[in-house]
Amino acid sequence: MTEQLLTWFNTLPVNQLFGLQCVQLHGDGAVVEVAVRDNHRNPDGSVSGAILSGAADLAAGVAVTAVNQNYDSATGNLNMHFLAPAKKSPLRIEVEILHRGRRTCVPQVRIYDATGRFCTIATGTWLLRDTQVDYQKLRHTD
Repeated sequence: MTEQLLTWFNTLPVNQLFGLQCVQLHGDGAVVEVAVRDNHRNPDGSVSGAILSGAADLAAGVAVTAVNQNYDSATGNLNMHFLAPAKKSPLRIEVEILHRGRRTCVPQVRIYDATGRFCTIATGTWLLRDTQVDYQKLRHTD
């Protein structure tokens, strides 16, 4: 299932739009890289908070899905703290699942730029659903 989840995540159009590539899934989280494009940047050259927020949400989502044994989930909330400007690409997103209950999961997301600068931290709550993700039936649409 891990390979199917990686393939599915890495080919989603929204992840391609954000430049995301999940490079590792592990027992309590994931590692995702972001290839920053010029249109992801603010006028000062830093990556837009909107891009960082979206990337954090998507990266946490794949980690929650993996830890939740490929059952579907939905973002309940996401709390972002922007600590330093993210400038140097690629960005590295490290997701760690802090808590998994029967109905919710709490991931922590840390974003680093290519220099290793710790730029952003986020926590959130994901709502766990009763439906298992069926990668054979999912299709990407434009």
